Amino acid sequence: MLSSLKRLSKHSAVYGLGHIVTRVVNFLLLPLYTNKLSAAEFGASAVVYAFLAVMTIIYTYGIDAAFLRYFILNEDRERRKRVFSTAFWAILFVALTLTGIIYGQAEMISGFMIKEGLYANLIRLSSLILLFDALAFLPYLFLRAEEKSVAYTAVKFINVVINVGLNIYFIVYRGEGVEGIFLANVWASGLTFVLLCSILVKQVSFRFDLEDFKALAKFGLPFLPSALSVVLLDLIDRPLIERIAGLEATGIYNAGAKLGMIMALFVAAFRFAWHPFFLSTSKQEDAREIFAKVLTYFTTLTLGIFLFVSFFLDEIVSFKIGGVSLIGEAFMAGTQVVPLILLSYVFYGMYVNFMVGIYLEEKTKYLPLITLVGATVNVLTNILLIPKIGIMGAGWARLAGHGVMCTMLYLFAQRFYKIDYEFGRLFKLSAVVAAVFYLGNSAHGSWEHATKIGLLAGTPVFLYLTGFFERRELRTLRRMFNLKGSTTI
Repeated sequence: MLSSLKRLSKHSAVYGLGHIVTRVVNFLLLPLYTNKLSAAEFGASAVVYAFLAVMTIIYTYGIDAAFLRYFILNEDRERRKRVFSTAFWAILFVALTLTGIIYGQAEMISGFMIKEGLYANLIRLSSLILLFDALAFLPYLFLRAEEKSVAYTAVKFINVVINVGLNIYFIVYRGEGVEGIFLANVWASGLTFVLLCSILVKQVSFRFDLEDFKALAKFGLPFLPSALSVVLLDLIDRPLIERIAGLEATGIYNAGAKLGMIMALFVAAFRFAWHPFFLSTSKQEDAREIFAKVLTYFTTLTLGIFLFVSFFLDEIVSFKIGGVSLIGEAFMAGTQVVPLILLSYVFYGMYVNFMVGIYLEEKTKYLPLITLVGATVNVLTNILLIPKIGIMGAGWARLAGHGVMCTMLYLFAQRFYKIDYEFGRLFKLSAVVAAVFYLGNSAHGSWEHATKIGLLAGTPVFLYLTGFFERRELRTLRRMFNLKGSTTI
């Protein structure tokens, strides 16, 4: 078990670095966007990026999930190459068709999505981003399937360097405004695809196997509504805020949501390593016990991140480099939604954990229902709460949607692949975190920072007093910190 957990940790760490490097662009560029763009322009970019996220799912239509399964579980090299080729040609055909439609109908799409102003050129640029990203999709999956996490991270790093550099060039030096964001993304996506072409040259043949495509589509298509619902859970709030409260409120909320991406970095790193890990680990006798432990450790780490970021959020956003803070003054109101965004990603991470049973037992047909319900709860809560409490309503809606989706997936998955998760320990963990969060946010005045630091440092002690830690974990911690004492704990 220990060796399996070490392997998951290793690849999670490397993928985490890769994803952090990729997503850190949000933090590197956030000062640029919130100091050089108006809240309305930033809001428009948020709405268009929501469109991009939805269309990315449609461009690949579940082939990603199916490809990983049939590629990893098949040990025959020629069959793997055939699966790769079939998946690539299927994605290429759809990508070219959809890009042509979006580019040609950009004005109509822009008018439908954004009521304040016309941003057709952003839609045209988005169609090119979608095309390049779709073509690079399978090479990225190939690196994950082969557990080449270092190569994966290197390509992601290069993409970020190009993207950041071109954002600065187009926005600061060329004065392109919000269009500069999308121009930079087009070039970064195109150049990244060129870097990955070596994989395509080796893996793609001029062969399209209809039976393989049917198998890929049969397994993958049920993921399409599920993946769309997950994206809607994260991004539908931007278009809804734009419609209900306007582009300026959308831009302010978007700044807060990007700060909440701190948690998304960790969850995404885990997710990238999780699928290949549980597929290979499922063959072990103690697989279910390992999966249960993973959920406990994952939740512990994410709630620790939640406490730290929530306690020191003001210090994080007000920290200045060269006289520029992380977000501009006009966007500071967005920080109020960050704790809710962080918690929503914790629930999404648990949802990813619960995917094991559905995936291994090929019960993906239930995913559309589960995620559709979660997305529906999100949309209805947004519509109900945004007019009453503004952008905080969007934060609560996201938390509610992810919570419902996580709970439903657990109930369904347990029917087909029962895992005895450590809910007793998770309850103790949640109680301690809730108490620490309440006490920390109740602290004010000159002792506020000292109180928060003390509470964070004391959290492991509080967990120990509740009996959260198991004996072997205590022994491991002692060895890690070279502590002396009785080993009979």
